[in-house]
Amino acid sequence: MGHQHLGRLPRSRDWQQVIGLIRAGADAATVAAVASEAAEHSMIDASNDEGARHTFFLLTQLPLAARSDDFPKALGNLGVNVKGNPTLVEIATALMSAIDRHVALMHAGSDYGEMAQLSATEAFHAVVGRELPGLFTSTGSEVQTAIAGFATVKQFAVLAREFFSRLTRRHLDYYLTRELSSHVGGGKSFATIAQHQAFNESLELHCREASRIIQEFSGEWYSKQNYEGGIDPGKAGRFVHVASSKIRDELRHRRGLVDA
Repeated sequence: MGHQHLGRLPRSRDWQQVIGLIRAGADAATVAAVASEAAEHSMIDASNDEGARHTFFLLTQLPLAARSDDFPKALGNLGVNVKGNPTLVEIATALMSAIDRHVALMHAGSDYGEMAQLSATEAFHAVVGRELPGLFTSTGSEVQTAIAGFATVKQFAVLAREFFSRLTRRHLDYYLTRELSSHVGGGKSFATIAQHQAFNESLELHCREASRIIQEFSGEWYSKQNYEGGIDPGKAGRFVHVASSKIRDELRHRRGLVDA
């Protein structure tokens, strides 16, 4: 299927700086900023990934589909195939399958695309789930109403931020996980598993805070594009590129605040 892997960083000068920071016990904010800088070219290239672009396009369309008179049919038109009055879990599963089929059709499999797919599914399930009276007891109409609510400026901004926060975390994890785990144990940067876990939690929080910039402009973008004729895959793809650049710049800015 032509699956493409992201570039490897361990031999680069920037990556050696990341390793040095981990060994020195640097905080998560500093490591995240330097790691994102080391992965800068990867982040630029990956933001043009077909799988990531199509994934975000589907996220923009799900709330609009939920506002149609025939929700299952509207989902089917997007390739998100469900039956009857689908549950949130069924829709999330169908979303995963729709992305898989598109990527296979386009011969565009990649590590970054898989990260985007997982991040989108998790983000969608998490933010919609918070709007339901019961995750496993809600009716099909309640699920549809909850999803339709994310077609507003405020709510889509929440969904977009959740997606990019999770995607940024996964992207950094792609490079950091194995390196971080090798620094756990007596006499190392993380003397205990608990310390390692605390660092990971801080890194996740840092990515979430950096993604706040996405929430600041994504809702207005969504409303404007829908008003001006709708969002097509090209518009969604360009948004992914811009959003990735903004998060990269925000992480760099935060590094400056840490170093100041």
